Amino acid sequence: TGEGSSYGQTEHLLVEYAKLLEDYKMTVEENCVRTWFFVRDVDTQYKGLVVARWENFTLHGLTPETHYVASTGIGGNPADPKALIQLGCYALKGFKPEQQRYLYAATHLNRTSEYGVTFERGTLLRFGDRNHAIISGTASINMKGEVEHVGDIVKQTRRMWENVEKLLEEAEMTMNDAVQIIVYLRDGSDYETVRSMFQEKYPNIPTVFTLAPVCRPAWLIEMECMAIRPAANSDYKDF
Repeated sequence: TGEGSSYGQTEHLLVEYAKLLEDYKMTVEENCVRTWFFVRDVDTQYKGLVVARWENFTLHGLTPETHYVASTGIGGNPADPKALIQLGCYALKGFKPEQQRYLYAATHLNRTSEYGVTFERGTLLRFGDRNHAIISGTASINMKGEVEHVGDIVKQTRRMWENVEKLLEEAEMTMNDAVQIIVYLRDGSDYETVRSMFQEKYPNIPTVFTLAPVCRPAWLIEMECMAIRPAANSDYKDF
């Protein structure tokens, strides 16, 4: 939608998404496993998204005591010049809620709800023949929810990697299981430095670099990824 505030647009998009899922006999709380929120002028418009998402998720029973959804909230430029928010979602049908397990890496990260946002750090999806780990947008953050290494792109990148690796460790995976990475940069001048670091660290993983500011001005970089590892889960259907 291209009308209203970031709060109003987020609310509208989530209501419409729930209606769409209903058409397929699905719900946000049981079937949605991943979201992406692209925010025009994220430094000023992100707060409206945060409040609207929190209110909507609460209506669907998504709370700190139940679960949220793996997500990325990042700067973006929707095609409609009046649109402040663009929403992308991934939902699965024929999938039991108990096939999901949430990843926290509590030695390195805190729960997002502790600083007022509502998404999971990562989600492990268990199928009969494999496990998928969906890692949300992850930055250089510590277990108090604070930005680590303000102003230092190299140190922020390394801390970000460490956080992602700890999340994957909880899923009994490593970056050797990663099948794709998306990197979000606030400043295009950091591209060559970061590209070189990724080529050295993860030379065989397909990686896309984008110019997209992270949701806090002090964060210079964020990444998300998906990892897949073969498994034998006899209780579940194959992917």
